[in-house]
Amino acid sequence: MSEQYNDILKKIEQDVRNDSGTDLYRYLGLLEAIRFFSNKLTLQQITEAAFDFVNEMLTVEKNALFILKGNRFELVRKRAIESLDSYIDITPELSEFALFVGNVLWGRDSLNNYFSSDVLDALDASVMIPLAIENKLYGFFLLSQKISAPFNENDILVCETLMNLFNNSLQSTSRLEQLQESNKELDEKIFNLFAINQSAKAMLTEHRLDQLFKLAVDVFSELTQSANTGFVLYDKASEKYALKAYRDVFDSTASKNLSLSVEYNVHVEIKKEILDLSSKEDLMHFQDLFSGADSLIDNLKAKYIVLIIGENKQILGFVTLGKTVTGFDYKKSAFELVDSLASYTYIALSNALHIKKVNDQKKLLQEKLDRMITLNRLSKNINSAIDSKTLIELTLNTLTVSFDVEKALIALYDEENGFFRASMSTDLLEEGSIIQITSAMQPLKRGSMVFEAESEKLPEVLGHEFASKVSDNSGVIIIPMTMEQYDTVLVGAIFIFKIKQGAFSDEENTLIFDTIANHMAPLLEGFKNIEKQKKTLKRDMAKIFTSDIEILINDSKSYDLEFEVIRINDPHATPYSESKVPSLIENIAEDIYPVSFSQTEILIKYNFEKSFNAISEALNDTNVSVNRYCFNKDFTDLESFLQL
Repeated sequence: MSEQYNDILKKIEQDVRNDSGTDLYRYLGLLEAIRFFSNKLTLQQITEAAFDFVNEMLTVEKNALFILKGNRFELVRKRAIESLDSYIDITPELSEFALFVGNVLWGRDSLNNYFSSDVLDALDASVMIPLAIENKLYGFFLLSQKISAPFNENDILVCETLMNLFNNSLQSTSRLEQLQESNKELDEKIFNLFAINQSAKAMLTEHRLDQLFKLAVDVFSELTQSANTGFVLYDKASEKYALKAYRDVFDSTASKNLSLSVEYNVHVEIKKEILDLSSKEDLMHFQDLFSGADSLIDNLKAKYIVLIIGENKQILGFVTLGKTVTGFDYKKSAFELVDSLASYTYIALSNALHIKKVNDQKKLLQEKLDRMITLNRLSKNINSAIDSKTLIELTLNTLTVSFDVEKALIALYDEENGFFRASMSTDLLEEGSIIQITSAMQPLKRGSMVFEAESEKLPEVLGHEFASKVSDNSGVIIIPMTMEQYDTVLVGAIFIFKIKQGAFSDEENTLIFDTIANHMAPLLEGFKNIEKQKKTLKRDMAKIFTSDIEILINDSKSYDLEFEVIRINDPHATPYSESKVPSLIENIAEDIYPVSFSQTEILIKYNFEKSFNAISEALNDTNVSVNRYCFNKDFTDLESFLQL
């Protein structure tokens, strides 16, 4: 009996010594674990080391480590396990475990709440050590039992201590990685802000649209690392969205062969500004927005569309982005950058478009001013014309040179015969050609213009004969030259058939042509009246002769010249029947002066004998007296001549 008691005491003493040794070993192991997991480690290093520490310090028989990857926990390490599923699906219980439990599970009953019996049976699992990061289950150990005995409370305490150590290390590493990622993103954002600032400066200072298009493509391509970048803008002329610039990093000649456009569907509401074409929904939305989108996507190799939205949600244009140069996916920060770039691009485009509009208006105003200056100059020149022929020639030349008129004709109205007579044209009709007034031209008599835009209908307006001589025309506009007196007086008309640029029927051209016609009308009417008066009034030839001979006497004295005067008297002439001498010798002599109804004076400046004989011979059959007076012989000055 005493021997059995002694054996029991010895066994107890041995167990105490064994437990003390185990506790010491675990204590030293925990110190080593604390030292190790205090280092800067990766998540993979932590989980692999944790697996080794669990096996070593708990001397487990079977051990399996599962780590969260995607939507399931995958088996990454195992010990003494032959067959086991390589993953465990995540369940609602497991997804909320770290938040609502977050501690070591001990006992089959507890494990049954989270794992299937197949998994637990394959492992003979009795303990679960969770690995958590930020209240989310990152992974877990499933342990069977120790090699020598089942788990006890001391073992569970060690499990909890190791769990806290592992989770603290995982948490620190995760936060460090998040911090590093945040720092990296912050560095990228700082760089992006700098890049955006520089790019914005460049774009906002570029006001030439063609250069701005290229600059925008370069900026988007460089900052997003897009291999294929296109810039599409609304084109007012075609009322479509047209490709303005394109850049292919790997093919510098690609842009030269591209000419693309798409038509916008105004009835489709814009859902988002950045469209991912790999998304079926976004692709369909872009196809709904623009007809012809498929061809554009294929040709530009587009993967993303960045819409540039203006006022009232109007699409000003869009940028297409292809694959990245590196082949990697776009980062989130890239789209933040793209969003900012799109805003700056909109501002730059708006500024450039407004400046272009202002410059175009300035250019248009300058052109209008130049035309008004030309019109004013023409008015001054018209006023200085000495006769109707000069006036018409000057006007026609100004129309062709300064107002881009290619084909025109100016005609005067013959009031007695009721038709137009061509005065001058740009190789259309000969001077004096008759232009009959058709029924279509009757409004000219009332001071109204006549306009016909279709070349085919020209014969109806001008008549077939006149119209056949006007080839390659743009129709006709006829501007009447009229005067408003008691009634409308038609003086003439300007026929314009073609101009180099624009339409001759637009308001500005019509106003200019009408102004010219109105300015010409009173002058032409004045010249017409002067011609009538010339026919009724007789010139004072005696006074003219006295003035001319006085000048000739003075010149002859100054330059030692000679001249003669031949005086012819017709005794049969009377005030009612003037002498016919001037008409008989008009082809023989030049300076003939019928100073009275019976006396004619002729100035001879050279070939004195020949001229005298020719005149005498021409008058041989008439009963007239012919006398000859030589300067410096028969007279020396005007006074002595008048006494002859």
